[in-house]
Amino acid sequence: MSQCDAVVVEASGGQVWVEVSGRASACGSCKNTEACQDSLLGISAGPRRYWLENLIGARVGDRVQLTVAEGTLWSASLASYVLPVLLAIGGAAIGQSVAGDSSAVAGTVIGLACGLVLLRLKEIRARRHGKLFSLHVQSTEVRFKESS
Repeated sequence: MSQCDAVVVEASGGQVWVEVSGRASACGSCKNTEACQDSLLGISAGPRRYWLENLIGARVGDRVQLTVAEGTLWSASLASYVLPVLLAIGGAAIGQSVAGDSSAVAGTVIGLACGLVLLRLKEIRARRHGKLFSLHVQSTEVRFKESS
């Protein structure tokens, strides 16, 4: 389960905007979070905001913990990379078998476009469902030293 710390920046009704500063590592075991903060061009990623249901009664300024459901990253990666490629290859194969190379190119483009449309529909359904992220009160541990 992936977790990162966030701050509530706006609250409205039963929902809140939470802000995550920079990029957090994709998994809790990564020792080098700086590698996740830079894009391919070396441009640092800025803060990101998420509009979430406020089930914990958070207020502006509260520090919360954002939790991504188990398996969400894996399934999103699989769908994002594999689905469009498989549809593009399938479209190319169908186009090639029907009318040669020019149809293979057209089939590739059509298959890729279908894959991107399916991903967009999946994103809309996931946002409507609202179970991608959950908020938790950030726990703090306080330890006192015994005086001798």
